[in-house]
Amino acid sequence: PRKLTVKIEQCGAPSRPYQPQGPVTICYELIDQIEKVAAKGDPKLRQTMIAGAFIQVVVYEVAHAMFDILQIPVWGRAGDAADRLAALVMLQFGEDLALRTIRGSTAFFLASKKTWTGSAFADANSPEEQRYYNYLCIAFGGPPISFDFLVSGNEPILPLPRARRCYWEYQQVRMAFNLRIMPFVDPDLLVKIKSSDWLLPGDGR
Repeated sequence: PRKLTVKIEQCGAPSRPYQPQGPVTICYELIDQIEKVAAKGDPKLRQTMIAGAFIQVVVYEVAHAMFDILQIPVWGRAGDAADRLAALVMLQFGEDLALRTIRGSTAFFLASKKTWTGSAFADANSPEEQRYYNYLCIAFGGPPISFDFLVSGNEPILPLPRARRCYWEYQQVRMAFNLRIMPFVDPDLLVKIKSSDWLLPGDGR
């Protein structure tokens, strides 16, 4: 229905929440925070952590804008719905990008001492750790991409009781997407986007 602007600028704070009819703003302060957290993790995964966390933040913020622009009703916390939509959208950009983003977000989460990109547990949004598992669950419950690493080993990243529910959580989000968002998607442009290389080997430096 209208053009959405996504911009990166200095905010004076790590985030600038989306306002109705406004642009999506990604703050340089948050990018700086992501880079500092990634520096504490495995050096071999640094680029992947930065790229994964950055992509997750952008798609999450755009999801909030989509709820506003398309007047999509949200039951429950809007942040939870945006996390689930972000994870669903990430799966549409090809297996390589989805895997790299989920792996990067996972490594970033662990490096951030399980606070991801914040720790405001009294906030209106769900706690960061819960948000993270919602995000992983949609990825794991989606198309058969190699996310077995999330549930392997003696201490799986995604707890098995939650993992067993993820297929149905994914289906719920997918059905809502098809009903309320897909009618606005240009099918020809979608094919072009899916065939593009959105994340190059050196991205994240």
